[in-house]
Amino acid sequence: MPPLILHRVLGSPPARAVMMLSELLKLQVQFNDVKLLQGEHKTPEFKKLNPMGTVPVLQDGDFVLSDSHAIMKYLVSVYGGDKRESLYPSDVRTRALLDQAMFFNAGVFFKAFTNVTRDTFLGVVSEPTPQHIEEIESSFEVVDAYVRERPYIATDRLTIADLAAGSTAATMKVFHKPDPDRFPHCVDWVSRLEEEHVFKTIMTPGVVYFTKVMNALWKRNKENKE
Repeated sequence: MPPLILHRVLGSPPARAVMMLSELLKLQVQFNDVKLLQGEHKTPEFKKLNPMGTVPVLQDGDFVLSDSHAIMKYLVSVYGGDKRESLYPSDVRTRALLDQAMFFNAGVFFKAFTNVTRDTFLGVVSEPTPQHIEEIESSFEVVDAYVRERPYIATDRLTIADLAAGSTAATMKVFHKPDPDRFPHCVDWVSRLEEEHVFKTIMTPGVVYFTKVMNALWKRNKENKE
């Protein structure tokens, strides 16, 4: 069987979520690093794979799929094996809670993240603005509510919903860290995730890389305004 191909950007939380799942499932994955700063994601060749021009994108033979949440659900369904039930439970209500968390991540939490990155890449800001911080803290409040009664975001164990939202949360700390007094459950949840092996080996180095990129861009934007 030909290897799976994952088109990624190392600084991308969604790409790292898929990478962590691939590691948990012990999949053979060939990585293609998309040169985002050079606009490779906007080329006709890349847009044939994904008209949205975003990463990650998965190729499984002649099957192409974008959006990290869809990719993770697909990988677990096809290649999950004995880990399928724990990572994406088949119980209807439990699965609905996972989907709820992932839809929140896609539509709200990650949007708060991309608002900062977009304005940074466009040269608009040299640090997160008060409005950015307000959006981030509003998301932390939701996460805190989700994990108030359970150790993980949708159930009592690690699932793909934790990989998705946890990737956003761990990287969001580059912009703004959750206050342990206001969001204690959120802080505990992120700390718990950061003790997972895949977070240590994949997420942490990715956050370090992303921090360097953001600091360089913020420095450039500040100098351009002076």
